[in-house]
Amino acid sequence: MNSPNEPAPTPEGAATTPTRPRIGRIPGSKNSAMQDRAVRTREAIIAVAAKHFDTDGYGDTSINTISHTGKFAKGAMYYHFPSKEAIAEHLISDWNRTVNESISKALAASPSGTAGEKLTAIFTSLAHQITENTNLRAGMKLTLEPTINNGAAFAHWVDAISGIIETAITEGELTDTPTTHRLAWNLCAGTIGAANASATLREDVDLATRIEDTVTAHLKSTTA
Repeated sequence: MNSPNEPAPTPEGAATTPTRPRIGRIPGSKNSAMQDRAVRTREAIIAVAAKHFDTDGYGDTSINTISHTGKFAKGAMYYHFPSKEAIAEHLISDWNRTVNESISKALAASPSGTAGEKLTAIFTSLAHQITENTNLRAGMKLTLEPTINNGAAFAHWVDAISGIIETAITEGELTDTPTTHRLAWNLCAGTIGAANASATLREDVDLATRIEDTVTAHLKSTTA
């Protein structure tokens, strides 16, 4: 029998692995730091590209331009996005999600409100968001870029707004005229037009106000 002071015998064939103390680093912290850096790089690439798409246009913005402005290594850029179009598709996806969220919030906030009130709330929300967020503004503009496989993003936006308008027409709240049936397209196209004109003309009137004026003018001609 072993003495109480003797170590217990190690089973024959069992491997013994020395355990090293971890000094100065929490397990997994290196991977976590690398992941955080990768996320920051990805977001920076998107932001730089969005700024150029917004001000210079998609066609006049190259991967080299984005790389030069953001001081990104080409390898880092292609690690996150295989092409310029992939960055654009990401921005469009974010815009589509913003449209859906803005519509859902407006409908939930005023389920018994008029179509005019709902449409005003939706486009006012979108107007303020694209005024404050370059990524969203670029994503919105890119929905009409013909060289991108954008998944019919502009049509998605128009269809989502059309649902509210067609219901209002059926219920007699809005006039049943060709102009009213074109209202969704006119509101969405007018919003993009206001954003483009505002950037070009550099007027004192802010973009959100321009969009709100556009929505108000269109709604006046369709109210029953």
